[in-house]
Amino acid sequence: MDRLTLFDVNGDIGCSAYGEADYPTATALVEQLDYLGIDRTLVSHAESRELNPTWGNRRLLREIEASGHGDRLLPAFTVSPSCYFENGVLPFLKEKFSSGQVRAIRIYPEICRYPVLHLERILAELAVWRPAVLWNCPTFANENDIRDFVTLAGKFPEMSFLFTQKMWPGFGSLIDALWRQKNIYVDISWVHMRDTVKLMIDDFGADRLVFGTGYKAHYGAAVAALAHYPITPDQRELIGHGNIERLLRLPPLEKKLAVAPALLARKPLWQRCRNGLPLEGVPLIDAHAHAGPANRGWYVRQIDFPEIAHVMINQMDRLGVKKTVISAETALFGNSLEGNLFAEKTLTPYPGRFAGYLVFNPRYKAEMVPAFDSFFQRGFFVGFKILAAYWKIPLTHPDYEAVWSYADHHRLPILVHTWDDSYNSPAMLKEIVRKYPHANFLLGHSGGGTRGRLEAEELAVNNANVHLEFCGSFCTPRPFETSMGLVGNDRVIFGSDTGGHDQAWELGRYLSMPLPDDQLIPGLGRNFEKLEAQSTK
Repeated sequence: MDRLTLFDVNGDIGCSAYGEADYPTATALVEQLDYLGIDRTLVSHAESRELNPTWGNRRLLREIEASGHGDRLLPAFTVSPSCYFENGVLPFLKEKFSSGQVRAIRIYPEICRYPVLHLERILAELAVWRPAVLWNCPTFANENDIRDFVTLAGKFPEMSFLFTQKMWPGFGSLIDALWRQKNIYVDISWVHMRDTVKLMIDDFGADRLVFGTGYKAHYGAAVAALAHYPITPDQRELIGHGNIERLLRLPPLEKKLAVAPALLARKPLWQRCRNGLPLEGVPLIDAHAHAGPANRGWYVRQIDFPEIAHVMINQMDRLGVKKTVISAETALFGNSLEGNLFAEKTLTPYPGRFAGYLVFNPRYKAEMVPAFDSFFQRGFFVGFKILAAYWKIPLTHPDYEAVWSYADHHRLPILVHTWDDSYNSPAMLKEIVRKYPHANFLLGHSGGGTRGRLEAEELAVNNANVHLEFCGSFCTPRPFETSMGLVGNDRVIFGSDTGGHDQAWELGRYLSMPLPDDQLIPGLGRNFEKLEAQSTK
């Protein structure tokens, strides 16, 4: 993998009006490219989307030239429908595209406030140069805009249209778009869903996918995912750089341009992961996972046991995961008693590889509470799981008291789904974690978005029985190493949300944080082992 050429389609520089910039300068971006082993990137300027497209595009060219990295930073111009009418803009765009200096367009309809279909007139003026059109498609993009993007692809079949930075909500619309138009492509940056890339390759071919990264705080998530996809080396090369080079009509590089920084010498675990190899010599436990038939927008092939278990074990072996702790989908979204029993029955035949969280939905309180002792005495279950936001029963509801009390008495971990909402915001646990000091609260997703992360940090700093669980924490640009520095690496728990999430994507994101491996190792498994050892069950 170190020798693989990587071409990122999601470069961005400049100070933002809406938050702290990941890469305020071109030099800062190049430093990140070097750290991740990425050779080239399409890059746009923040001012082109937040101030004015042409103003920002001109600044982009100046800053690329001043950086001296024109061989690595390739401009992607932002355009909007207003560009058609602004004085001097069409001649400027035509000059840059006709010269070959610019080969890609970036659009931001949600920020610049226009329907996607309104781009048709400006695209018609530039179509002769066949630019690639990239849309950083928001999590909850307007469905009409997605359909209009597909419509434009049909109107300009010689151009390429790329969905970038799209995660699972609404991802089915992208799969549908790939089916409808052969000149539509998807980048892998936020495709953290298990097996979704393989599904797209099987259905549409590897030549429909390109490489990209997300927030700076994602670090090497997409790099690791690409390294571990069960695909051929040729397919990996196409996704890594070949497809975007073809779409931009650029020759491949003859040598790598990325220069490895000194820190990588202290990160052998990350080096193994990014090269598609399993970890060795460390206890790796995935403390947040799911098993069972999926729904709610996920696209996975396996819905039945034992196929699911075999697929998960194969994945664990490829990554070096010793054990995965699961919450059963059958218990989360069905009858809790029956669903937990089903998970125990189907996964105990794989001793040492799976353990379980006992899912407690308060709607089944009467059936579940009397069964606590028998569940935990049999040894498969090691803690509880709470999913308040999905059940629409807030964490402060008195029916959860049975879990808090039992876990406190037996010193058990409780994996609590947390997000910045009115059902399971970390701040809602403030009095609960103090009342039950011997229960260990694992804040699933570390609070989710930025506000939730800040609440999670505060809760953990002030309470020794609170731990930050890693998976899904990519939904905020706040660096996770910042959170780790505040709460301590002894209270960080690695989880991937596999079953739904790509275990390699999440593991790569964790291992590629810019910290030496010795600071990351406790969170990989030792911290969870300590919690298990405290249990009196």
